[in-house]
Amino acid sequence: MRRLVAVSVLLAALAAFAAAADYSEQLEREYTDRLLTMDDSPAGHVALARWCEGVGLAEKAVRHWNEALFRDADHKEARAALGFGRRGLEWVKAGEDPAAGAMDPAIFGRPAPVPLDPERHRALERRIQGIYATYLGATDDETWTEGAREMLMVRDPAAADIVHRVLAAGDERTRRLMCDVLGQLPGPEAARRLVCVLLQDPAESVFHAALKDIDMRSDDYCVGALLNGLNGSEQVLRRAAYALGELGEWEAVPRLIGRLRTPEPRLTTYDAPRRGSAADGPGAYYFSGTIVTYIADVEPVVSEGAVAFNPVIGAIPVGACLVVENPRVTIHRTIIEIVHQPRVREALRKITGRDFEFDEDAWRRWLREHEQERDRERREAYPPLP
Repeated sequence: MRRLVAVSVLLAALAAFAAAADYSEQLEREYTDRLLTMDDSPAGHVALARWCEGVGLAEKAVRHWNEALFRDADHKEARAALGFGRRGLEWVKAGEDPAAGAMDPAIFGRPAPVPLDPERHRALERRIQGIYATYLGATDDETWTEGAREMLMVRDPAAADIVHRVLAAGDERTRRLMCDVLGQLPGPEAARRLVCVLLQDPAESVFHAALKDIDMRSDDYCVGALLNGLNGSEQVLRRAAYALGELGEWEAVPRLIGRLRTPEPRLTTYDAPRRGSAADGPGAYYFSGTIVTYIADVEPVVSEGAVAFNPVIGAIPVGACLVVENPRVTIHRTIIEIVHQPRVREALRKITGRDFEFDEDAWRRWLREHEQERDRERREAYPPLP
């Protein structure tokens, strides 16, 4: 028994070690997926900060507490998480002078946000909800087209979250319209939500609509979000790589090279092998009581020249029974498998015009030589002044 317990403890320790080996990789992917799909609001950052704290991502939790505070300077939970307390009418950290707490925007290295007028936001929501209910839910094409024209007249960047939230509940045609509206709205929030649609929407037509609208934007807000998508789950990685390849983003080449082959955890579960004669059987039992036998349903069977009976014979135990079964040890083994990513390779081929397949070293050597050649051409085109 002591040997069996020791083996069980050893197997459990090995399973824990295997799980820890891929823990950080899985957490990073889940964090990226949550970041890409979160609502860019104080509540969204607070929810992500709580999740980060719960899984041990302390540094990222602090970042999102700060982001929540940047969007709502008086957010009590974010203030408390970052160590602030009330001193009079001001928030200060423990041991700091009140005047230091007044310079709160300097914590983030950027100016304090201009709060959105609540009445303006409510007016935008009423307008978009009204268009959706009046026109986009109609069955005839003429009414729907009129609603699409009305929706495309929305140009306020503050409407990005409302457009995404309301139109995402519609059918494919409505979600393609959502991409067109987000594509024309200025600002990083509309770009971020457009990338969320591209990476998450299940419909292929919506994916291509989002890609078209990203390509038509005059800013580069979407590129950073797509680069972050390369660290996401397999679907997010494939979609982000495809989009970067179609957009021809040279900035993405080093990151794409690093994602040509990705470690994917594969979990297998099986029963541990049993050794020794004592462990081979199902176990043992002890019964104390009386066995009552019986004969029931005696059915005569008559045939030519013979009569027979087909009885049902049984036994009923009356008493107490103790069953002892041999222990079963289940092994959970996580195997890290290196998986080639064809979408990443295709994106690199489209951007660079080269193809070194999945040889990361060859890609990196070529990239170094290319950058050196480009620097040399730049120096020749712009020689130093005499």
